Amino acid sequence: MAKNLSGDLQVASANRLSDGVVVWLDDAGDWTTRLDRAAIARDKRSGEILLLRAQAEAFAVIDPFLVAVTEDDDGTIEPLSLREKIRASGLTFDVIAADAVRYA
Repeated sequence: MAKNLSGDLQVASANRLSDGVVVWLDDAGDWTTRLDRAAIARDKRSGEILLLRAQAEAFAVIDPFLVAVTEDDDGTIEPLSLREKIRASGLTFDVIAADAVRYA
């Protein structure tokens, strides 16, 4: 049985144009590298509005989209899908960037 990765909670994510780093839209409409500062949409309509805000603030990022997340009792936010967990942790970016510099 497939997992339900749609989630009730969502955050807006994109990659920064200048360096490809994963960023999240915060409540002020700024892009941050910290998932814990991301604006959270708590229902479908809020998600639609958040995505529109992200697209409006997309001058420094590429292709904003919504990411389903969970929030613990202590407020910790974590993506639901493995792909987004990897993007949020940055596990592969440093390795790829190091290789790119080495072969440049």
